[in-house]
Amino acid sequence: SFVQMMQKQHADFVITHPEGYELDPNITKDCTIEHNQEKALENADFVYVKNWSSYTDYGQIKSQDPNWQMTLKKLGKAKFMHCLPVRRNVVVADEVLDSDQSLVIEQANNRTYAAQLVLKKILESNEN
Repeated sequence: SFVQMMQKQHADFVITHPEGYELDPNITKDCTIEHNQEKALENADFVYVKNWSSYTDYGQIKSQDPNWQMTLKKLGKAKFMHCLPVRRNVVVADEVLDSDQSLVIEQANNRTYAAQLVLKKILESNEN
């Protein structure tokens, strides 16, 4: 998971989400969790956004609070990341996705190369 990867990087990493949308505590046990989104985004270099569903009610989106939509104002100078697909103007505003701060196209491109490498390794392992 992204959270586990960030923990291994020893990055200054903050998770923010609406109350009631907690992640698995076994995953977040050593993470800083901040329910105040504005405070969590202060001085961020990168913002990786996901839509939220409750860990205890997995797959059920209780509500989509528009106050949690990522906007350029909230993003500040940070770069924006999302694993895609994304619900435009629900999870993130068009202005963010279409801005120079958005890395989503580069992320999608990198995923292509990662998938090719995995396929290559699978095919090579079958040659033996």
